[in-house]
Amino acid sequence: MDVTTKATTSIRARLLRILVLALAVLLALLGIAATEQISAYRNASATADNARLEITLQGLVHELQKERGLTTGYVGGVRQFSAKLPAQRKATDAARQQLDVALKGREDSAAGSVRESLGRLDGLAGIRKDADDGTGVVKDTFDYFTTTITVLDRLDLGLGDVHDGTLRDAYQALQVLGNAKEFTGEERAIVLGSVRAGKFRGDDYGRFMEIRAGRLAALDAFPRSATAVQERRLNTALTTPDAERTLAYESKAVHGTGKLKSSVIPPMAWWDATTSTINGMRGVQISLGTDVENRAAQLESSAQRDLLLFLLLALGTVAALGALALDCVRSVSSPLVELAQQAREVAGSRLPQAVAAVQDGSSGAAPQPPAPLAVNGRAGAEVREVAEAFDRVQRSAFDLATEQAVLRRNATDSLVSLGRRNQNLVRRQISFINKLEHEDADPATLANLFELDHLATRMRRNAESLLVLAGESSPRPWSTPLAVNDVLRAALSEVEEYRRVTLRRIEPAFVTGSVVVEIAHLLAELVENALSFSPPDSDVEIEGRRTSAGYLVAIVDHGFGMDNQALAEANVRLSGTASFMAEPTRFLGHFVVGALARKCGIEVRLGEAPAAGVVARVLIPAALLTEKAVEAKPSVPAPRKAETDMEPKPEPAVAPVAAKGGSSAARTRNGLVKRPQRSGIAAAVSETDRTDRTTPAAPPNPERTPEQVSGMLSTLRSAHMRGGISVEKEKQQNAETNEGAAK
Repeated sequence: MDVTTKATTSIRARLLRILVLALAVLLALLGIAATEQISAYRNASATADNARLEITLQGLVHELQKERGLTTGYVGGVRQFSAKLPAQRKATDAARQQLDVALKGREDSAAGSVRESLGRLDGLAGIRKDADDGTGVVKDTFDYFTTTITVLDRLDLGLGDVHDGTLRDAYQALQVLGNAKEFTGEERAIVLGSVRAGKFRGDDYGRFMEIRAGRLAALDAFPRSATAVQERRLNTALTTPDAERTLAYESKAVHGTGKLKSSVIPPMAWWDATTSTINGMRGVQISLGTDVENRAAQLESSAQRDLLLFLLLALGTVAALGALALDCVRSVSSPLVELAQQAREVAGSRLPQAVAAVQDGSSGAAPQPPAPLAVNGRAGAEVREVAEAFDRVQRSAFDLATEQAVLRRNATDSLVSLGRRNQNLVRRQISFINKLEHEDADPATLANLFELDHLATRMRRNAESLLVLAGESSPRPWSTPLAVNDVLRAALSEVEEYRRVTLRRIEPAFVTGSVVVEIAHLLAELVENALSFSPPDSDVEIEGRRTSAGYLVAIVDHGFGMDNQALAEANVRLSGTASFMAEPTRFLGHFVVGALARKCGIEVRLGEAPAAGVVARVLIPAALLTEKAVEAKPSVPAPRKAETDMEPKPEPAVAPVAAKGGSSAARTRNGLVKRPQRSGIAAAVSETDRTDRTTPAAPPNPERTPEQVSGMLSTLRSAHMRGGISVEKEKQQNAETNEGAAK
């Protein structure tokens, strides 16, 4: 028998002895007892803490209910409550402080939900101030307190998911009683807010009837989860003289069909009767909370005892297994440690370096795969098999990386080649179209040529998108700063349905010339996307404003919108961190925007529009802005209009927007005045920058009729032709003169 066979037999025999005892003892104890005991202890401990927190929270709710009744009545005209309000406010603040003490040091989910809900109490100071200075409104006061109490009362502290049935029923009874108590408090407050007026305010009568029905339903549901003792406590609290007077007053309010008279339901008498009834229900609530807390403490103590016994048994088992496992550890430990060390080196440095060398490919030489793992001669057969399997894995990873690098490089080269070819063809096409535009004076033909020019411009953008995805720089350099308004119009000249785009308020600013082309391309992709996913009869709105971080452009469509997951995925693509090779082709526009935004340092995010649809926010950093256009000539020759389209063509003009207070109005394609719609674009912009600004709005663009535009184009073409003819005549005369001189 060779060394490998001996090592295999020795390792298997030793592992077998360990596994037999481990499966018989550890799996039985740790798999069943440990899981159950630890879970029971944690559940019981958390339940006890949450029960105490629930009791303290209900104390705050009780004080808020009392302050709601006093404040609502005081705002409604019951001036006798002015003497009671200061003491009640102190009681409410004290209950809030007790709850803060109970939350101190707790970082669990239940405490987090309570802290978050306590933020609603920040508005309590304003409600108190309005009540004191006489500007309070009964409905607003009642709604604030009721909403706050409802949020606090319906917090899920995890007590409804406990394992113990007795504790779960007690907590359910506590919740039902809390609902009945809250409904009673709402009845008290809504009557006090209206009794001085002689009738219920607005729809308060219907609301009062709904609250009463909710209270009766909660009281009917209480016996289903409460014990007999707990049910007797509640019956005792609801059969006191004050409780009976409360029911009598309530009956008068119900049968009054909306009328309330102070002589029939005296405010102070109603307050005293309902407050006494609610205090009685509060006493039952406290006793229920005590039952919940005591039961949780019992469960915690029992779980702690069982867990301690289990730990002692587990320690004894581990001590017995230690002696049996020691020999196996010594024989396997060293080879495995060496193998793990080499595996970490492969995963941390060797394999990533080899893959990076493959993906770089700049040296031209074929990178070598990582060296195989070296295994100690004392290692067993299993260790050797693991090393061989790991070698196969790293070899497969290296081969896959090599193949992917070749494919990616070929795909990139193909994109660059295709983009360059298309770009050259489109450039020649645009030049030829421009030539035809200057030669033909027929308005219909000229309009068709403009349409062809527009289509060619869009084709050029698609070709440049391929270059952007391949990481190539822009083939249309621009050196001088350009106004944001002109950049936007340059972008609109590259989209199809530019007539559906409405420029709203565009604050003046200038973009650095080095990024003008990239920003125009980026905006064109976003506008095209907005037009594609919005109804054909709706407009896409654009607004631009200066912010503290730079210049913000908001593009809002009024389509069906996107869900949260789709928005999150789109924003990842727009960030420029994702690879377009692994995504569907319908998202290529997102990757083009992401590549341009990452190159220029621009932040692009999609979000829900305030009304409907999606808003794209483009934040151009301040480093890419300049205060005014530079008067010096550009460092590179300014390209022709046909090659750059930085200036929008005369025909695809964007529909102007009337300035605030002006007489002009946006019109449809048929010349009819559009009904002004309440756009949410201002709200979309203000979500990103809420600082006050004094920058004046850009003046509205002058609105011209189609006849005026046609006349301007005809005049421009005639002047151009006259100038061309004069130049040709002058060249001909010079040629004749030179020819005569030569003779």
